[in-house]
Amino acid sequence: MKKIMLERVLYKNYLKTSLISIFLIELFLVFFYFIINKNMIDKSANFLLKDVENSISLIVKNHSQNINEESSEYLSNHFAQMKLPYDGKILVTDNLGKIFFIDEDVKDLLNIESDKANILDNESPKIVNYFKEIIKEKNLNKIVINNKNYLLFSIKVPKNNMYVVVFISEDNILQGIQTLGEYYEKLAYIMVCSIIIFYIIFFFYLSFKAKEFADKINQPLLKIIEFTKNLGIEKEIKSLEPCGIFEIDRLSCNFNNMIVELDRRTNKLVLEETKRIYQEKLANTDPLTGAYNRRYLNEFSFEYLKIVKRENKDLSLLLLDLDDFKKINDTFGHEIGDMVIKKVVEISKNSIRESDLIIRFGGDEFIILLPNTNIQSARFVANKIISKINEYNQNKEFYFSVSIGSSHYQINDDSIDNIILRADESLYEAKKMGKNCVI
Repeated sequence: MKKIMLERVLYKNYLKTSLISIFLIELFLVFFYFIINKNMIDKSANFLLKDVENSISLIVKNHSQNINEESSEYLSNHFAQMKLPYDGKILVTDNLGKIFFIDEDVKDLLNIESDKANILDNESPKIVNYFKEIIKEKNLNKIVINNKNYLLFSIKVPKNNMYVVVFISEDNILQGIQTLGEYYEKLAYIMVCSIIIFYIIFFFYLSFKAKEFADKINQPLLKIIEFTKNLGIEKEIKSLEPCGIFEIDRLSCNFNNMIVELDRRTNKLVLEETKRIYQEKLANTDPLTGAYNRRYLNEFSFEYLKIVKRENKDLSLLLLDLDDFKKINDTFGHEIGDMVIKKVVEISKNSIRESDLIIRFGGDEFIILLPNTNIQSARFVANKIISKINEYNQNKEFYFSVSIGSSHYQINDDSIDNIILRADESLYEAKKMGKNCVI
């Protein structure tokens, strides 16, 4: 399973969440800006068109009320004097399509050659259909001629059943609004570019803050990891300090409490184990020399002889006895006697292996168990002990020696007593040979 560092996860998630949130907010603002601007421009255009329509209707009605004749010359002069906003052009016709007055620009626009022509005879079916709708008193708002939009305002003059049709180029009316729209569009692009620049700057700033946020969480966790790593290795472990994050502080507090409890329990276990070892030592060792006692010999030999018999291993035993020890006690006192006993144990320990055992078997008798040792090697160890004791006795005001009997495990031995008995017989022979020797 792929391992992912917590710091990287926190950094990526914090950065991703923040950037997505900012992006959605900015996207909403840009979208809202475009919608508001488009809606505002459309409303402004509709309001302006309505205002133009009302203005033209008012102007045409005022002029229509002053019409006294229907002659072309009179109508031409009358409508030629009419001033219309946004460079509006006029065409006057009746319900049969007969033209009474037409501006030169409209004549060129509709491709009409004569002022006396009938609009319904126009070559363009589209224009004919437009004017048929006008005659039906349907006020059309827009007409497309030569790929250019024109706004039409048709007004009926009730006095003589004539129709005044005003042509105004849509560009003339909406030029200001279109300019405003272009300005808003440029402003929108500038805003988008500004947002992109802000987004890039904010990305780097957010990267720094995300790293800071990840460190704020990760560093305390690394301290906890280091804390648990050193647990049980270092003797003194400092308590974890709060970092300001509630959950991690709770975890640190629990760890600190756990250490206090572990120290308490460890001290209790150490004390109990120390007591147990001390009591076991008292039960299994001789208080004067520190050597094992007969009780331990019996327990150990009972189990070990099973191994020796099962695996056919060697086991040798030395039985040491201080020569004329009573005489030493009587001559020099029991304090010197105790010192001699301890010295024998000390020299013996320095002459054997760590795996070998020395046991105080009686007042001045000692047994040395030598696992995995044949009888020749055992006697070599015994002579080594005697040599070291003799070396120690040089230039001393008192003299002591030991006699040593040796024996070896035999296949029919069912307890340590059999081996000790043969060693005791050898010891007896050593005493007869003049003491301070090995048999």
